Amino acid sequence: MRTLAWVVVALLTGSTFGAATGRIVDPDGAPIKGAQVCEFLDGAAENCVSVDAQGDYRMENPKRNWLLARASGFVGMLVQPVPLDAPLTLARAASLLVTVVDASTGRPIPSGRVMIDSPSGRRIGDFVPFNTFGVRISTLDPGVVFVRSEADGYKPAGPVPVTLVSGAEGSVKVAMTKAPGASR
Repeated sequence: MRTLAWVVVALLTGSTFGAATGRIVDPDGAPIKGAQVCEFLDGAAENCVSVDAQGDYRMENPKRNWLLARASGFVGMLVQPVPLDAPLTLARAASLLVTVVDASTGRPIPSGRVMIDSPSGRRIGDFVPFNTFGVRISTLDPGVVFVRSEADGYKPAGPVPVTLVSGAEGSVKVAMTKAPGASR
């Protein structure tokens, strides 16, 4: 009975294998330089290990049932904290350049924030500030997203649909109309 209790505790608290190991590669099978596997614990800083030159990683005694494999320019992936035989292939992320302009003048709006929503209406990430050059948002999942923007003195704009392609940068221009009573 005591052995069964220890097995249940081990299953509920994390890996029973002692170490999470594997290899992270791109869609062509090449190791991804700078890739990491991270564990997020409540009330603690993230615990990440980086891959070596061959794309291999090893995390000793993870405490969570899921880890995040991530790399700049790629879509993150949740993985189990176990020894993996097959490589983890991360998909190339899409990026999006959003420029926000005044609808009547076509001039860039100096500041505000952009939100990206999924087709279901769920927000993807946090609000992102923009400036006169716009904002570049990377590591987005390919597919359709909806862009909204807000800025002081303007009516909220959007949603503007954009189709994102893996490994490519899309762009969208969001035109905002002055709010009633705003200075012209």
